[in-house]
Amino acid sequence: MIPSATQSVLILGGGLAGLTAAYRLSHLGYRVTIIEKRPLVGDRIISGYHDDASSPFTVLGCHRATQALLHSLHPDHRQPLTSEIPLEFQLPDNSLAHYPRTNFPAPLHSWVNLLKFSGIPWKERWRLASWVEQLWEGDAELPADLEHRTAEEWLASIGQTTQTSRVVWNPLARWLTGNELSTMSADAFVTSIRPFFLKTPSDSRISVVQDSLNACFVQPITDALTQVGTTILGNSEATQLRYEREHISGVLLRDGSLLQADWYVAALPPQQLTPLLPERWLTRYAYFQQLVELRSSDCTIFHLQAEQPCATPRLILLNDTAFHSVFATRATADRTHFSLITTDNQFSQAPPDSTPNTAIPDLLRSLRLLVPGSNIASTSRRTIPNSILSLKPGTKLHRPIQRSPIANLLLAGSWTDTGWPPNLESAIVSGNRCADAIASGTSA
Repeated sequence: MIPSATQSVLILGGGLAGLTAAYRLSHLGYRVTIIEKRPLVGDRIISGYHDDASSPFTVLGCHRATQALLHSLHPDHRQPLTSEIPLEFQLPDNSLAHYPRTNFPAPLHSWVNLLKFSGIPWKERWRLASWVEQLWEGDAELPADLEHRTAEEWLASIGQTTQTSRVVWNPLARWLTGNELSTMSADAFVTSIRPFFLKTPSDSRISVVQDSLNACFVQPITDALTQVGTTILGNSEATQLRYEREHISGVLLRDGSLLQADWYVAALPPQQLTPLLPERWLTRYAYFQQLVELRSSDCTIFHLQAEQPCATPRLILLNDTAFHSVFATRATADRTHFSLITTDNQFSQAPPDSTPNTAIPDLLRSLRLLVPGSNIASTSRRTIPNSILSLKPGTKLHRPIQRSPIANLLLAGSWTDTGWPPNLESAIVSGNRCADAIASGTSA
């Protein structure tokens, strides 16, 4: 193996997947260059589906790669402030139901929590708890065709009513993946809820990080990369991957320059990656052909600040609204910051002076989140193109692993096959896997 200090890595894309790979590889002695088409790296980061790069965000207890990166970037005495919050569900009468947390050992805690959860009618709770118990004891098995059935259809087959799916399961699916039960595969739904609900008690914790993703990840990684001499090229767009003998030989930029390296990590959305690939790769390799089958949609995040204090952060999953959830955090001592996310075009296309100032405050009042007499001090919104990957039946087969058929090309991004839904944890895991693959490989 050639010593890493003599090898170079070119990373296309400055999102969190690309930054994670760069951070790991730079510590291993590789010479790293990042190409980002936007002026700044980290500009296109969305964590889960209720926060963005400039706002407080949540980390689940099962997101171990995310937590490990946080600890690596921040010494113990400078760890970001966090607080634990419960998961709340909006019921049909606009009352709220907390999902309980107990300290029983796994898997007993999952069974007890399910029985105690008032958001599901008692008979359905008992039926579901009995079915989960049979899975643990080996008396029942998950069907082999979950990837080819919708989550809605499968939940109905195990006795979950339309009402429960609407109030509990669909809000969960939208929060964890951005997808609706009626369109996502049953396998994707099970994959998204299993780490959070069916593992250890600590896995089901929801921690609110008071700082933003920029402050917690992007800035410290950028600072660390700058210190070791990493080259970060903003406003630089790749237009073509050049190749020789089934190896990438360079990346052509829009300004006509050609950048070369030993290794290449494509940390781009599939819609941006496929136009860069040679036509013969798209026709010869199923690995690349499958990328064109992936579909994604835009999301819009609305931010409001209300003139009222926030005693504790809140995360409420919604039903029968265009919004997936309400995330309330402290903005200042006397202001609360609300974030709501939607993929519904009626909100993303509505005039900014009408929708946030009418529909959203009415929703917040119905949930008793906006106190009487409280005024909305400011509103804003941000639409993030192609940020939610469709998890329709069959998608699992099209999400690529990190290693491509091209020896010196790896793929990173939350949309790749990491065993996670496309979220913050998936992005970081993919970056780690690319770094591990390069570190364990031979000369490109």
